[in-house]
Amino acid sequence: MTDYPLISENTISVSEVNATIKACVDAPIFKGLEVYGEVSGFKFSGPHAYFTLKDKYSQLSCVCFYGAKTYNPKDGESVIVKGNLDYYMKGGRLSLQVSSIKPVGQGLLFLEFERLKAKLENEGLFDSAHKKAIPAFARNVLVVTSKTGAVIRDIVTTVRRKNPIVNIVVRDVRVQGDGAAHEIAGVLARVDALGYDVIVIARGGGSLEDLAPFYNEELVRAVYNLKTPVISAVGHETDFSLCDFAADMRAPTPTAAGELVAYDYYGMVDGLKDDMRRLTSYVKRAYRNASAKARLTFGAFRGAANTFYAGRIRRVERALHAAKTNIERRFDGASSRAERAVDALDRLSPLKTLKRGYFRLQSAKNTVNKVADLNVGDVVTVTGGDGAIEAKVLDIKLFGEVKE
Repeated sequence: MTDYPLISENTISVSEVNATIKACVDAPIFKGLEVYGEVSGFKFSGPHAYFTLKDKYSQLSCVCFYGAKTYNPKDGESVIVKGNLDYYMKGGRLSLQVSSIKPVGQGLLFLEFERLKAKLENEGLFDSAHKKAIPAFARNVLVVTSKTGAVIRDIVTTVRRKNPIVNIVVRDVRVQGDGAAHEIAGVLARVDALGYDVIVIARGGGSLEDLAPFYNEELVRAVYNLKTPVISAVGHETDFSLCDFAADMRAPTPTAAGELVAYDYYGMVDGLKDDMRRLTSYVKRAYRNASAKARLTFGAFRGAANTFYAGRIRRVERALHAAKTNIERRFDGASSRAERAVDALDRLSPLKTLKRGYFRLQSAKNTVNKVADLNVGDVVTVTGGDGAIEAKVLDIKLFGEVKE
């Protein structure tokens, strides 16, 4: 009895097909084969190495088990491998179990890339003088990559871990296969004038064939012609594509590109908080010191002012006292002189003279100073100390003269 129904006498199971293939592959003709080809996707999984051996038209999976490998080639390198064909029935996979690897020169694809690199380098596309600075505080970042890969998730996660405000825009492009380089170059030409602070061209790791679009001359020239600063993050840390050389900066991985384009917002906020705390503490301390100095200065100033003005006040008081004394002395002297003058005037007063027995003689209200001014018959007024009389001149006698 079999596990499969018999549809016809020619029907066989998958296991029978694989067993037949396995029997053919195990034939002596497929033992000790020496196969020439180009290495692609060389990698280790535990102690075993896995890679693809290919030429222009076909490829063959290879495995080199621990202890059998004699040489570790690089991707793109041409080698001759020796081994036995093996068919894994359970998985239905044909592979070459390699026992030895001999290098015979670099692969055609690698040589082609090297020739293109030399050409572009001679034209100056990789010169450091052409490199633009990556903004330290980018706000709008464009990532040119495949939306379906893990690359964009790694970049966004890395950026958001450091910065919640950077705007990340993704342009979905093919990053592998025919036409991918032309598509990426066209996108770069269209977005260059849109005002992004930085452009990131990103792709995960892969074989040399997988990364071939980023060795394409059209794409390299498009990167070189960008006015916007550009970061190339293609492949693993050990991969160096031609885009890496033309870009303004190379990131060893897409995650590293996220680190480059995002400034540490949270660190800046914490730093500003620390600075504010230090500044506040410094201002308070400076205020306390300034206040203490101001109090000391004010006390010293007040003491100096009191001393200064006290001396001035004493001098003013002395000056006022001297002025007062001088004025009083002057007034006393003036008062004495005035009293003496009044006494003198009083003694010269006609009334005083009249009281001593003298009389004042007036004729027609004019004082008569000389007898010669009178005539016989004039009426005169005689004023004495105790009264006045009127009299008529009867006779005039002049001493030494006779009035006619």
